[in-house]
Amino acid sequence: MSTAQVQKERRNRRAEVGKPRGTLTNLVGHLLKLQTRGVLIWGLVFGLYSAALTATFTTFAADAEQMDQMLEAYPQGMLDAFGISSLGTIGAFLDSQIFYLAPLALTFFSILALANAIAGAEERGSIDILIGNPLPRWQIVLGNFVSTALSFLAILAIAGSMTWATAILMDVELTLATTTEAFLNMWPTCLFFGALALLCSAAFHRRALAIAVPGFLLFTMFMMNVMGNVSEDLENLQPYSIFYYYGQVAVDGMDWANFVGIAAVVLVLVALAVLIFRRRDIYT
Repeated sequence: MSTAQVQKERRNRRAEVGKPRGTLTNLVGHLLKLQTRGVLIWGLVFGLYSAALTATFTTFAADAEQMDQMLEAYPQGMLDAFGISSLGTIGAFLDSQIFYLAPLALTFFSILALANAIAGAEERGSIDILIGNPLPRWQIVLGNFVSTALSFLAILAIAGSMTWATAILMDVELTLATTTEAFLNMWPTCLFFGALALLCSAAFHRRALAIAVPGFLLFTMFMMNVMGNVSEDLENLQPYSIFYYYGQVAVDGMDWANFVGIAAVVLVLVALAVLIFRRRDIYT
């Protein structure tokens, strides 16, 4: 080996030694610690709500036939709007009482967390601390998304465990597989709006905009799907709503194609957030 090659090899080794290691992992770990309290609050509150409704199913199950007859008296359009097909089975009951509306509330955990990632840091004047660290911009974006995705998964795990435990105690026929799929199904749908908030947080300098845009689309898409269920004239709008692909997992089972498809769209939004954040000026 020539002298020039030896010197080049030494320079490469010094560069490797001086290069920061595990920065993305450290950022994710730090953000997870900061989100621990929120995870526990959201998980326990949602878990208690879900567990309470699961416990009340025994009352409905005792008069399942009577309850279904009562539902026949309601307009079909109203039942479709609220995702009610039956109250006689635990799957249909939980879909209509919990999983149909839960994403409207739970989504705001990811929206608030990811809107705060960049635009929020700029408004607080702390973005220069992040930029000043040996941390590439893409790691800042990805680290915030990964930590929020893991935190949201923990919320669903807490709530799902409480729901399944209640079903066992109340002798409700709710399997672990059905519970896992029903709660897991909310993960990519809710993260879709969180990723959109991250994209807005990277593109705009205002946290309020990063919250308002995905919040507006959340309710708009939900109503598009609801109105499509109610009116045949509006059915053509449903494919443009993320909730059209959400489904009723506790009744029909998990549609893994839709699950993977929504997750892929989420990753595209995160990639766009990385590209935008790498190219824009920062307000400090």
